Amino acid sequence: MKKYKVYTKWIGYSEIDVKAKSEEEAKEMVNTGNYDPSDEIHTGNGLEYGYEGEEITEIKEVNDEIR
Repeated sequence: MKKYKVYTKWIGYSEIDVKAKSEEEAKEMVNTGNYDPSDEIHTGNGLEYGYEGEEITEIKEVNDEIR
């Protein structure tokens, strides 16, 4: 049996909890990835709605070798 990596894209939404002194600081923290990933939920892994418009963009055959 062969192994494939399937890439998809979808329209989704995230909810990220950050502690900041202002909205601007909160925005900067999210834009720079300066938050704990466990404080993020997004469509497909916790919000009450799923992926929207999901489509496959690419499929590649991969080897079982360690990268």
